[in-house]
Amino acid sequence: MRKVILLSAMFLAGTILLADSNVQPLNVKPGLWEVTMNVTINGSRAPQTRTYKACWKKEDLNKYPFIDPEKNCNYKVISSTGSTMEATGTCAPGNEGAKIDFKMRVDAADTENVKGTGQMIISMGEGSTTGNYAVTAKWLSGSCPANVR
Repeated sequence: MRKVILLSAMFLAGTILLADSNVQPLNVKPGLWEVTMNVTINGSRAPQTRTYKACWKKEDLNKYPFIDPEKNCNYKVISSTGSTMEATGTCAPGNEGAKIDFKMRVDAADTENVKGTGQMIISMGEGSTTGNYAVTAKWLSGSCPANVR
């Protein structure tokens, strides 16, 4: 029985190590970035655009980079190379019970420019709808103001 538990633990540890090896940091500069997100929800007339600044730390470049500080979201990176990242996420904006599930792809054109696209499912109460979004980000400086995270 101990051998089975030990072998299972070793297999699980190996699986975790293999999963982590799929996540490499994006090859972009850390520092202050300006992020512009365009969201189009099916059935709405015009896209919604939001621009904000984000601070990307060197130790966080293997995580999903477009974290909006005003949203309550969790992200999971599925795979990442130096130039491309694929991730999934869930957001729970506000307190009205809405939930947004999404998947996205991020491409670093170079160390100062990143673009991303994704699809989302928005669930509210008894109904749901879908949408798409496009994100662009450009590097502004190597240092971040205290009020930007």
